Amino acid sequence: MRPNTIAPHERIHSLDIIRGLALFGILLANMVAFKTLTFTDIEVFLNGATLPESTLNAGVTLFTEFFIVGKFYPMFSLLFGLGFYIFYQRLEAQAFSPRAVFYRRLVFLLVLGLFHLFFIWSGDILHVYAITGFLLPFFFHRAGKTIVFWIVGLLLVTSLVTGAFIMLSGFGLQYSMDEGMMSAAEMKQETEAGSAIMRSGSLGEILSFRITNEALPVLMQVLFVVPSILPLFLIGLYMGKNQMFHDVEKNLKKWKVLCLVGLIVGIPLTFLGVAISYHGLGLPAYLTQGIYQGINMVSGPFLMLFYVSAVVLLLRNGKIQQLFMPFASVGRMALTNYLLQSLIAVGIFYGYGAGLFGQVSSSVAFLIALVIYILQVFVSHFYLKRFKQGPMESLWRNWTYAKGA
Repeated sequence: MRPNTIAPHERIHSLDIIRGLALFGILLANMVAFKTLTFTDIEVFLNGATLPESTLNAGVTLFTEFFIVGKFYPMFSLLFGLGFYIFYQRLEAQAFSPRAVFYRRLVFLLVLGLFHLFFIWSGDILHVYAITGFLLPFFFHRAGKTIVFWIVGLLLVTSLVTGAFIMLSGFGLQYSMDEGMMSAAEMKQETEAGSAIMRSGSLGEILSFRITNEALPVLMQVLFVVPSILPLFLIGLYMGKNQMFHDVEKNLKKWKVLCLVGLIVGIPLTFLGVAISYHGLGLPAYLTQGIYQGINMVSGPFLMLFYVSAVVLLLRNGKIQQLFMPFASVGRMALTNYLLQSLIAVGIFYGYGAGLFGQVSSSVAFLIALVIYILQVFVSHFYLKRFKQGPMESLWRNWTYAKGA
């Protein structure tokens, strides 16, 4: 026996729209990691972030840093937490064993995420979501105040710890340089060698390089990332428990306050973080990335909350909602489209595809992301005219209920 599927008239269109927007933001943010080495390039920790010489590329880079990076994966995470609440609540209401079914659902996501991480792209977030998701059932019946306490505490602690760790790492690298343990020339040579493999290497060479230098290190850090993802899940859980998406009018005051607070806190903090990252305050280079990351882990969620609440308030207008509905098709196929973004991007940039790795500017990468997303809007729209779910969503559901519930 399976639980009832959500009927089309029961769907909360604002959630699908926001999920679709989140995928666009994630794609824009990920383009830097698709087209250049970010996991193995440590030069930024020694010299700080630098802007491209071209005015256009510098403008695109700053725009992306200010409005995109660190704002849309929290949005996706919020929606995961909210989706968990809706999923879990429906199972309880239909007399299913929600925890067992939910954990089975996470196993699929974990296996898929690990495959994505090792064999497609090293920026996978699915395995982190799956591991973090195992903690969510422990918060389902918690009081709202308790959840808020965990959200605030985890955001503050993880931002401070992450910032301090990155600063210490930067200091250690700088010390190694000063003591002659490594040289800038050696680091540059390693980066260039890695870029050459990604640009012109065979499938086997690229896989070997990625697994050794990117995928394994990413996997080894997962337990340190979980505490920073959990509070974002809990924001979605809190919103679900308070029916903020299900009854917008009843929660209108909350949405307006959230919109205002997200803007007032998010914009100044984001500006400060970006200014520090690009040497605006004249701090030593080995400190800037740690401070920037620490600030971004707080400013990003605040600005994300501004985005989400602003969209929710706008979508109260039926005409505006209709204009945004193309994003809903992408959002309804979020898992499929997330994986497709990786497949298309590595096909463009890696050596076994077009081999444009390290050859594309910020503005061209932005344009490529826009074209990819527009294609996903059209494909998703026409696919869902024929099928109820995306292919990966359907497979995920079949796995979840394969043995009944």
